[in-house]
Amino acid sequence: MVYTLSSPTVLAVDAACHPCGAEILGALGDAFRLTERGVTRLGLRALDADHEATALAWGMVEMVDAGAVPTATTLRFPGAGRVPEAGVLARTRLGDVRDVTRLVVTEAAPWPDAARVPVAGGRRAAGSAAAAAAVVAARWTSPDLPPEHVEVLTWPWLAAAAADGELTAPADASYGPHSESVVALRTAVADGVRLLDLAQVRWAEGDWARSMHAAAWAAFTSGRLREQLLAVVDVTAALLRAEGRPDPVLLRDALPALHALTVARVVPDLLEPSVAADLCRGSSAVGSR
Repeated sequence: MVYTLSSPTVLAVDAACHPCGAEILGALGDAFRLTERGVTRLGLRALDADHEATALAWGMVEMVDAGAVPTATTLRFPGAGRVPEAGVLARTRLGDVRDVTRLVVTEAAPWPDAARVPVAGGRRAAGSAAAAAAVVAARWTSPDLPPEHVEVLTWPWLAAAAADGELTAPADASYGPHSESVVALRTAVADGVRLLDLAQVRWAEGDWARSMHAAAWAAFTSGRLREQLLAVVDVTAALLRAEGRPDPVLLRDALPALHALTVARVVPDLLEPSVAADLCRGSSAVGSR
């Protein structure tokens, strides 16, 4: 499994380097913030969808995504014996639409209805789950997915939101007991960051991975994995909205430091001082400590 609840930085980095990165991250945040009422309303709207057109649209999603060359393939077959160019490699993704669909339908919410709707990857999902995943999948395969299929896949969500009101919980309270600290970081990022400074943050070999694992373990043991994912997704989305479309190589260099800052704010009460200090090395780049 490429994209998991416990390692949101993998998904967030891949999404950030996508042409529709902010839209993908926004759809993911919405899916993971669905309320119980929102799930119910979304499921009811999904019942009214054109099921034949929806199945066709899901098929087109997989067809479009099949044209995207994944990171592993780019590294294995760069062409003409050359090393892949950094800009080309930075735009590739470790996972595909099947992986991100699986994450949404298995982790985003407790879906009350039976798994009966075919989605990407040959699996079936609850109608409400499929409708939430469909929005993410439509963004993931844009701008190449034909607009008529985008309309079909996003219709249940848009119709439910238009007729039934807000489907999701407020973002500012979705990051756990230290939400205020995450909101402060998200706001600082939205006000502007120094990407080059973030990209220049360095750790001794293995230190970043160990510290991120310690934060993920703390999130797991305290029941904050969903909060961690939402924090990483939302802070990354704030960066993209502030910076537009930054160079993907610079972005991939900068995001490890930003994500380390983010997860440190989700579980600050559970981190050893040395781990917290390691995760916060990039603090000065966002003007927030």
